[in-house]
Formats: sequence, C-alpha cells, structure tokens
Amino acid sequence: MRASRHNLGLHASGESGPLPAVLILWTVAISVLAVFWWLTSDGKGIFSEYYLLPWTLLTAFVLLSPSIILIRRGSFDLFHPLVFSVWTYLFPAFVGGAVIITAGLNEPYFFSFIESPETNLPLSLMYICLGFLGMCIGFVIPHAGRLGEWLRSRAPEGEWSGFNVWLAGGVLVLLGVGINIVGFVQGLLGYQRVSETAIFDGLISFLSTILTVGFVLLWTRIFRERKLGVPHYLVIVVLFILIPFRMALMGNRAGLLAAIVPIGIAFAYSGRTLKLIHGAVFGVLVFFALIVGVLYGTAFREIKGSEERIASGAYLEQVGATVEYLGRTDPWNLLGDNAQELASRVENLSSLAVVVSNHERLAPYEAGYGIENNIVNDLSTSLVPRFIWADKPPTIDPRLYSDLYFDYSENSFAMTPFGDLLRNFGVVGIPLGMLIVGFYLRVVYSFLIANQTPTLWGAAAYFPLLTVINYEGFYSTFIPSAIRVAVVIVIPLLLLHFLFFRNRPGSSVRP
Repeated sequence: MRASRHNLGLHASGESGPLPAVLILWTVAISVLAVFWWLTSDGKGIFSEYYLLPWTLLTAFVLLSPSIILIRRGSFDLFHPLVFSVWTYLFPAFVGGAVIITAGLNEPYFFSFIESPETNLPLSLMYICLGFLGMCIGFVIPHAGRLGEWLRSRAPEGEWSGFNVWLAGGVLVLLGVGINIVGFVQGLLGYQRVSETAIFDGLISFLSTILTVGFVLLWTRIFRERKLGVPHYLVIVVLFILIPFRMALMGNRAGLLAAIVPIGIAFAYSGRTLKLIHGAVFGVLVFFALIVGVLYGTAFREIKGSEERIASGAYLEQVGATVEYLGRTDPWNLLGDNAQELASRVENLSSLAVVVSNHERLAPYEAGYGIENNIVNDLSTSLVPRFIWADKPPTIDPRLYSDLYFDYSENSFAMTPFGDLLRNFGVVGIPLGMLIVGFYLRVVYSFLIANQTPTLWGAAAYFPLLTVINYEGFYSTFIPSAIRVAVVIVIPLLLLHFLFFRNRPGSSVRP
C-alpha cells in the first residue's frame, strides 16, 4: 500500500527527523578538530585571513536552503537528493574547505598555482553557488517529476515479500561478491591501475554495483522485521563481515563510509519512525567511518607505495601489513599524524580554484594532453560498448589532467563537475550542466521514493542511482555512468521479480 507524502520529502509530520542530531554532532566534531589544531599549532596562523568568510557564509546559505525549506514544510529527508549531495560532499568540501583554508589548516603545494587567491577562491565559491542553483532548478522542473511518476506507473506493482526476498537478496549479494572478486583479481578494483583496458573491464566494474543493491535490499528487509530471529542475525553477521572485507580490498579512504550510508538509507526507507537517537547514532557512525577510512586508506597507500598492479596474493599481503601496522600503532599518534591528511581530504576548494585560475591560460595545451572537450568526446564514445568498438578511445585520464594543472601526474586531484563544465563551456555551462544533474535526480527520486512508501526493490535501486554522480570527479562521466548503472540494476531486479514474485498476490505489472 502506497502512502501519500510530499513530493519533495518523506515525512508528513512536522518532525525534522535526524537533522538536529546530525548538526549537533558535526558541530562538535568540527569544534574538536579546531581545538586539536589550535593546540598542535600553538595558535600560529589560526584565522589569519578573513576575506573568505563572507563568501563562505553566502555559499553555506545557498547550499543549506533546500534543507531549510524541507524542514519548514515538515518533509525533511536526509537522503533527499538536494540534501544528501550537500551533506555528504558539497558542504564539507567547499564550506568546510573554505573554513580550513581560512584557518590555515591545509596549505597544499599547489596553492601557489592559484593566481590572486583573494579573487579566485571567492570566485570558485560563487561558481559552486551558481551550479547548485542550476541543479535546484533542474530538480523542480515539473516535467522531471512527471517523467519519474510515468516510470513508476510502468514498473512492477506490489511489494516483495516472504522468504523469496531473502533468496533474491542472497542471489544479488553472492553474485556481487563473485563479480567483485573477479574485478579484484583482474586489477579493476582496489588501489591498482591497469595499463591497458580489456574488452569487458568496464562491464565488470559496473556489474560490481550488484553487491550494493543486494546489500541495501537485505538491510531494508531486516529493518522492516518486527521481530528478529536466529536466521535474521545470521544474515546480519554476513552483511557485517562484508563491510571490512570490501573496505580492506578497496584500499580507499571512503570504503567504510560507502558501507555505512547504504545502511542509513535502508533504515530511513524501512517505514520506521525516525527519531533523534537514530540521527545521533547515524552521525556518530558517519564520523567514525570517515576517521577510520582516512587512517586505513592513507596507511594502505603508503605501505603499497603506488597504484601499480600487483598479484592478488601480494595485494592481500599489503592488506595484512596495513592492518598489522594500525593495530600496533598508538591511535592518538595515528590521529595526530593523519590530521593534515584528513584536512586535505575534506578540503577541495583549493583544487577547484586551481582550475578557475588557470583554465583559460592552459586551454591551448589541453589538446596535447588529450583532455580538450572531454565532455563532448566522452559522451560521444562512452555509450558504445568496448566489445563492439574494441579500439574505442579511453575516457579522460585524471592523471593527464593532474599533470597539466597540478604538475604532478601520480595523483588524481579533485576536478568536480563545476570545474569540468567551466573548462569545457565557460561560466554559462555550469548552471546548464548542473540543471541536467538536477533533472536526473528528480526523475530518480520521483520514480523510486517520493509520494509513496518505497518498495524494497525501490530502496535498493535508489542508493546506486543517487551516488552515481561523482561530485569530486568529472562531469563527463555522469550521463554514461548513470545509464550503465541503471541497466545493471534494472536487468537483475526484473529477472528476480519475474522469477520469484510475478505470480504473488499484488505483484503485477501495470498496464
């Protein structure tokens, strides 16, 4: 049975859900980090430059506006697209990043590449505001909502229920684990890079999304249970085992966070009433996942040394060495040694400012690096499968971009869709390009979440479709990735529906 809810949120009551707890916890966390930096730096350089603060406050107001509007309407949803994108990336990276720069907590070597920081850092914040406003306009376009509702009308109707839900979720998880293992052995997943792209490498990478779909599906089903028994706890144990296992293999700083957020989505869309304690627990888990992820990812990359592909056995030895190192090192020393890494990981304003400052001067050299007009070039070739076009040119290489703009090709610096649109189309391209992002998000949200109690398969499909947008990466990957992820999700979910649920009561396809 579908419940009527506001088309921009979930909660029909006047409750603000977990937002107050999340705000309080992040305020405390930022305060603790600020005090820590103050003590370790003897107060030197703290808030020595204030020119960014007015622009920071303006950016904060623009980014938080959708959250404020939804709170006032009593329909706040932490996983609403215009809220989720802000709290998980845009606000920490740019508002938090501006505070970090102002406080002198992060001074990367490439800061010297920014000509006139007093001009280009505020200008970068204004481009963020311009792009986000374009994204909001795309989201509220009525046709986007209507398209999402039309897709819902064509989707299988009825809720998945019974033992077959566990069977379907188990199939997705097992299939996803197998694909992830294949991707790891082939060097496609984890902290390693393949020099030559094989025919099915891209397909394997996107098929790994199936594990996430099964993960969210099972967690959502668990949270909808009124009473848990031994079989449920066995499933929970298996799902918890997958979290550190995958984080260890991926070797990145966001591995643990990427597992905590899907659990939060599963809980939010399980039909339970969200309370303050739930927001508090989720905020603590997110902060903990961020800290642990940075510590593990940094240590793993330092021990491995480079992204060079190595045998799977040797890779696992690096995982073991990293775990051993973290286990015998004092936690406070680890936090102290990695505080700068945490600050540099959160702050992405300075890397965007490098693009803002230099894109016109470096534009004539982009062709020589193979990154000129990358949005049009990638869109025109990415959708053709490599097994059909074996000699298909690769998409933009982040290291070529890093080599040109940052004079260092051994790292992938944050581009952001805003910077990518600016490089390709100028200032006018930023709001227009982000308008398309907002339109896409509204279609997905209207299709799977808004104006209904989300189905199990809808909640499972929502997370990968929501997070397919890489706000740290290139805009050119957005549309091809969204299409591929949608196909990868739709095909197995439809197969499972027709195999396990088609003949169950209420599980029919609308005419």
